[in-house]
Amino acid sequence: MKALKSTLLLSTIFLLTGCNLPVPSPAAAAPTQGPGASPQPTLAPVTVEHSIGVRQGARGAEFYDRTTGQTFVVRGANYIFIPQPGGSPAIEVFRVGTYDPAGTRADFTRLARSGYNTVRVFLDHCSRGSGCIADADSVGLNPTYLANIADLTRAARQAGIQVLFTSNDLPDQGGYSEQASSPSGATFAGYRNSYYLTPGAITATRRYWRDLITGLMEQEMAPDAVLGWQLLNEQWMFLDQPPLSLRQGTVETTTGSYDMSSAEQRRRMVSDGLIYYIDQMKEEILIHDPTALVTMGFFVPELVAPTWFVDTAPLLTGSNLDFFDFHGYPGPLSLAQHAEAFGMLGYNAKPILLGEYGAFRSRYPKVAGAGRALTAWMADSCPLGFDGWLYWAYFPAGAQAGDETWGLTEENGYLMDLMAPANQPDPCVPVAIANPNLAFGRAATASRSLPEQPPGLAVDEDAATYWGAGLSPPQWIEIDLGSPTDIARILLTSAQFPDGPTVHQIWARGPGDSMRQVHEFRGDTHDSQVLEFAPPTPLSNVQVVRILTVTSPSWVAWKEVEIYGDGG
Repeated sequence: MKALKSTLLLSTIFLLTGCNLPVPSPAAAAPTQGPGASPQPTLAPVTVEHSIGVRQGARGAEFYDRTTGQTFVVRGANYIFIPQPGGSPAIEVFRVGTYDPAGTRADFTRLARSGYNTVRVFLDHCSRGSGCIADADSVGLNPTYLANIADLTRAARQAGIQVLFTSNDLPDQGGYSEQASSPSGATFAGYRNSYYLTPGAITATRRYWRDLITGLMEQEMAPDAVLGWQLLNEQWMFLDQPPLSLRQGTVETTTGSYDMSSAEQRRRMVSDGLIYYIDQMKEEILIHDPTALVTMGFFVPELVAPTWFVDTAPLLTGSNLDFFDFHGYPGPLSLAQHAEAFGMLGYNAKPILLGEYGAFRSRYPKVAGAGRALTAWMADSCPLGFDGWLYWAYFPAGAQAGDETWGLTEENGYLMDLMAPANQPDPCVPVAIANPNLAFGRAATASRSLPEQPPGLAVDEDAATYWGAGLSPPQWIEIDLGSPTDIARILLTSAQFPDGPTVHQIWARGPGDSMRQVHEFRGDTHDSQVLEFAPPTPLSNVQVVRILTVTSPSWVAWKEVEIYGDGG
């Protein structure tokens, strides 16, 4: 969900103030390298042992605990939105002046007590400004900021939690992004399309990882609490910018010359370049952290950014990543469609995490509905080849997020308890959650339906889908509850455009009875409005409920029809 998320993450950086200025580190004191400069000498490797490794098990590749030899199943959350007194949550976990050592320890302890074992944390959301990861004088990284990262690893070790550190992007300060974008021009657009295919970008990014890991070692991080280093949160390139937008000529990259008139050559240019990029970054990381695991994150671009290019299938077999991190949320595409787009069907050579999954509040306005969707999503992921799960996110994003998901901690930790390994030891089995909505999943018919908007979408608990007749009134939808029951309340969520006056009628019948009208809504209505009918006494012996729209300025459609019995 990079397109929506990255806007939020980057804009939030400029809202936080009051942090200390960075202090130059000894490792950052050398002049910034230019594209033609000689590489700086690397420091002697420090031999450390990470707790988690990767091996081939009976069912394919798996994580394992190097000390006990036991399989390690990643279960946890993305630790990103940190509540702030009287304001929006911070996404800059490590900003000097924002990082909260005591709060972090309390959060990790709470996770561990529920059986969770991993958090995913962004290294460099605080990319520009005082107290951020890179020094304002463009000579490297901020040691005070790095001290905060190192402290989080020690907090994780104390709680028995592993940390997957991910990089959102090269920092905007410290000289890294400037060098990586230096080849930009007619052949390479700046930023993303330069970052992965040009020699200067490789040099700059290697320098970033070298400065980061050596700086963290100097700050006494706890490497045994680090699951791995994620080179990128989500890798992608712009399709509509050069070189991917070019349709003639040849382009020279780090891996050779490619003919831009050939779609296959353009695709190979990217996959070859990324495989080389990964090789280079992993080589640099292992110089300083020899037992580390290295990964990269990806998403399905069709969901949010069809003009962004993501191609993971060649990397599954061609790259030397230790494991993969794919992201997918319940929504318009099934998880099987996600897996097919990633090219991972039948693949088991390396572990694959579902490193981001969550329930969007816009789709699942009730937390119990979110829970049903999430546990089913996890269970569906198992036969597709996923080996671990990291929920998005531990704390909710708050009102500023356009793609806000339910936080694990919301509603008194409802989702945290529901999906906790202590309560759900086998994530491949959906949790049975009682649903008082008598209409959920029941047989639905309609007077007429568009092919892509069948009546079942009005009883699926997903507010982003809807039944649509595709015509103006009169039209109806009918739900068969399966057996006669008493009805105390009916909720109807409208799908209407434009706004205007409407007349909707509720009809009901029992087995073998004739339909009878039990209520009429009459007035001005708008999209996503919830209409509620609660009779003074419950309707008895009802099996079939029909919603008949008599008048509307819109084609007739309903997002959700909910029916509740006494006490539901």
